[in-house]
Amino acid sequence: MSYRLISFDVYSALANIEGSLIPELTKEIGSNKLDTTAFFRTWRTRQWDYLLLNNSLDTGYLSYDTITLRALDYTAKRFGIQLADEARERLLLAWTRLRLWPEAAEVLSEIQNRGYAIAILSNGTEAMLQALQEEIGIHFDYIFSSDQAEAYKPSPKIYQLPFTRLGLDRRELLHVAGSVFDVMGAKSAGLTCAWSNRLNDYTLDPRYSPDYEMADLTGLLQMISPK
Repeated sequence: MSYRLISFDVYSALANIEGSLIPELTKEIGSNKLDTTAFFRTWRTRQWDYLLLNNSLDTGYLSYDTITLRALDYTAKRFGIQLADEARERLLLAWTRLRLWPEAAEVLSEIQNRGYAIAILSNGTEAMLQALQEEIGIHFDYIFSSDQAEAYKPSPKIYQLPFTRLGLDRRELLHVAGSVFDVMGAKSAGLTCAWSNRLNDYTLDPRYSPDYEMADLTGLLQMISPK
């Protein structure tokens, strides 16, 4: 069965988060001569921790921007700095201005030229993802977001969104993941998954290995033929 939709993780598969946000952090805290790479990585790790905790605590969905800001506040405390409210808001807004990986725009354009619908399937909120879509100038046919599911990857609730909304068969969707969390979530939810594995990482559990693995997004073009 040919794919009717190809969905993409944004924050790892399509966008270079670290390369995008470290310069923004340098603007805000660079004068303190702190290691902004270490700061970013702590922020990102604590953000992931809180996303997973929010799934597990069962005390209600917290939005991605709320969790991102709380992880930022935690990181600032760990590094012993005080961020002004304006700086916090600018750093949150930077998540809507991420730079794509160098090949991403060309690959997405070619996939559309070959007749496939494309979608975002992401932990971000719909508003954040809409803003990012406008910033990068690429139109996605659909956006599936955490606030629609009120859950975060790797919960099956977020991977179910395309099937509930569009009535697709499981075999009609190819999901492009950028992280081991996303790979395992997609596979455990029964999706066909291609992993853009830039870091040459490994899955934690071989039962949830991807169907396809590639060094970057250009590998997708070898998997799909024009319709």
